[in-house]
Amino acid sequence: MGNSGDMNVTNNRSTDLRLFILGVNCMYDNGDEGSDLSAFNNTVVSAGTTFPGGNGQFIETKNSGGCFGETSTFTLKVVDDSTHTEIGHIDFTEDGGWGATSSNPDVIDVDIDGSENPSPISVTVEAT
Repeated sequence: MGNSGDMNVTNNRSTDLRLFILGVNCMYDNGDEGSDLSAFNNTVVSAGTTFPGGNGQFIETKNSGGCFGETSTFTLKVVDDSTHTEIGHIDFTEDGGWGATSSNPDVIDVDIDGSENPSPISVTVEAT
């Protein structure tokens, strides 16, 4: 078992978003250990809504076997669903604590509360 998070994506725009998960390394997925990072892959988040809502989607890092001592990573790509234009992406890392870097921090905000496990991870895509 590794460190975990409960992730939500909020769309504050007037158009729908489509999310993609890329570059996954050392993360449980598809229900393994309860983690389902793929829930965000090729998923539409309607304007003015949060996906998945509630406490968020549980995600968990692998830190055993071939992943022992490795940094867990993934990228969340955010695209305007109607124009297919990339709004930006967030590179997530976990190596003893979650980190995230937004390629477009004026529009895509990331808030991680690292004092909890699972850590609440909130991604907000602002209206422009």
